[in-house]
Amino acid sequence: MLLDVSLENELKAIRSKSRKSTPGPGQESDATILRRILTTDGRHTQLNHLDADRLYTIDEIRKLCISYRLRFLDASRFANEIPKEAFDEIRKIQQSENIVLEGFKIIAPASMFHLIQKDKDPMLFLDLGQGWYYLIHRWGRDLKIWRKWLVYPLRSFETFLATLLTLALIGALLPSDSLMKGPYDTSALPIRVIFFFYLVIALSGLGALYGYSRMKDFSDKLWNSKYTL
Repeated sequence: MLLDVSLENELKAIRSKSRKSTPGPGQESDATILRRILTTDGRHTQLNHLDADRLYTIDEIRKLCISYRLRFLDASRFANEIPKEAFDEIRKIQQSENIVLEGFKIIAPASMFHLIQKDKDPMLFLDLGQGWYYLIHRWGRDLKIWRKWLVYPLRSFETFLATLLTLALIGALLPSDSLMKGPYDTSALPIRVIFFFYLVIALSGLGALYGYSRMKDFSDKLWNSKYTL
């Protein structure tokens, strides 16, 4: 749909902005591959024949996860179903490379590492080492494009502060001069300044009470956290 956003396309866009070029046994059952996906944390695999369009750096993945408030964790922590197409792709690579793949990671919303949800967009990666990751398979529906903007204040403390100040400034500028001036005032500016700081304090309290307390921490701290906060 028009308002859906593909995480794979978003990751490719981040990659194209951050760099100009990339460096350059097929009969296993799904159950065998799944068992290895779920038990090979902290390992990586070297591939000889790489599709450059599937190569991503850890910095590019980090930017995507922060922008959309996603997690990038070992596949062993993924609590949802991995589709057959992902196993087919793993078998295809293993047959081509004549090796056993190990060291899988997944990008997905935090809830997908705990609950079954099918309206999300997980991405299965292979750890190649040295900060490089190879996209194996993406499944599920695309995320809604507005998710990126809804979670923007929670990307980092800086974006939270910038959002708070922007809302306070808009709130201070919206009322007309007739509402902001007393009968003997010649300018509404002093009242607007006072109102601006009042809104900063009020929004800070609301943000801490209803926003930050619910989301627990900012995305730049959570994107690769294995802990439930």
